[in-house]
Amino acid sequence: MKTVIRKLKKSVVAMLALSLFLAVSSISASADGLEDLGKEVDGSILTNEESAEAIWQNVARGSILNQGIGKITNIGNRTVNIYGATMAHVTCDTLIVKLTLQQYDGGWINYGTYGDTATNAASMSRSYNVKVKGGHYYRVKAACVAKKNGSSESQGPITNGIWIE
Repeated sequence: MKTVIRKLKKSVVAMLALSLFLAVSSISASADGLEDLGKEVDGSILTNEESAEAIWQNVARGSILNQGIGKITNIGNRTVNIYGATMAHVTCDTLIVKLTLQQYDGGWINYGTYGDTATNAASMSRSYNVKVKGGHYYRVKAACVAKKNGSSESQGPITNGIWIE
């Protein structure tokens, strides 16, 4: 009876050791792509946050463009939501939001471009859900443009990079 109990204990210890080994292996494997975490690349910090937002705010009087926003959010299943907004001080002839989704692969490369135009408006925003490849950082470059009576003002807020597993 004692022999059976010793063999059972050895089996349980061996299974626990194997489980611990597999758990530690999977943690280090999933962290392999995060070696650049915290690095700054072209003005963006590489993070493992769920979202990143960049807001440009104009406080100057007499300007057309008031605010430009770019945002990226990890919504799961290797899908990100990218969002952009252009807000003017006055009703404009044209407002533009153009969002460029970029992937980090030693440098930022364009993954896709999305956008829209509004006329006779003081603000506009657009949001897109985009399927991406896991194992990379992604960021958004927003182009926010306001046009009125032949004058044009633009800004380009850029988010930090977020890790997509």
